[in-house]
Amino acid sequence: PGEIEAALRSIEGVREAAVTVRTDSGEPELCAYVEGLQRNEVRAQLERLLPGYMIPAYMIEMEQWPVTPSGKLDRNALPAPGGAANAETYTAPRNVTEMKLSQLWEDVLKNGPVGIHDNFFDRGGHS
Repeated sequence: PGEIEAALRSIEGVREAAVTVRTDSGEPELCAYVEGLQRNEVRAQLERLLPGYMIPAYMIEMEQWPVTPSGKLDRNALPAPGGAANAETYTAPRNVTEMKLSQLWEDVLKNGPVGIHDNFFDRGGHS
């Protein structure tokens, strides 16, 4: 996580970043918290800097960081992936094909609902 945080902080426009390992889905997954740029921009630039296995499964845009009474980042209080901090505007499937794909993604990713503008990898998908 430290190396990934350093790579995130090296991206121009990123004001702050943190990386944790979460086990909410039952298996360990990298989760990045970023302030300053949209997660799609960060992911695109991070893919140029790091190998695929080091790209976090989740990118959460942060506006306000939880801190301990001593003023340090409270990593235990960072929001879980799939929560409000990770949500985008949901757009429902418009036809049968999109509904089938949405249902498939929900079954595979174990989180939903999946909208037509959702990104498989941003939602926690991987190879």
